[in-house]
Amino acid sequence: MVPSRYALRIGEIDVLVVSVGVLPLPTAMLAHNAEPALRAAWLGDMFLPPDVLDWPLNAVRVRSGGQTILIDAGLGSDPDLHLPRAGQLVRRLDAAGIDLASVTDVVLTHMHMDHCACVGWRVKN
Repeated sequence: MVPSRYALRIGEIDVLVVSVGVLPLPTAMLAHNAEPALRAAWLGDMFLPPDVLDWPLNAVRVRSGGQTILIDAGLGSDPDLHLPRAGQLVRRLDAAGIDLASVTDVVLTHMHMDHCACVGWRVKN
């Protein structure tokens, strides 16, 4: 089983990688231009399931000096997405003892939905 978070220290920088769940993806999305039989054989060789792959979703909390930076904001928790195993960012940060109000900055690595869907947070002061 993969832990929901792991931490490391790089000099004076504290880094915490937090699992925010998994996103089930149809394997047909992977190498979609490959022949289905070739893709299926490769997935089998890698001991991966033939039809749906659980894509891990992570966010990173970086703390240095007076800054607490959240790198990527997760998928969000919209029930209309029907993704009960994703959208765990707020719950997992809370379990790690991280108060959202302590986050000073948010860095989005790119604008895919699994990285930026929680950017509409409202933190009470």
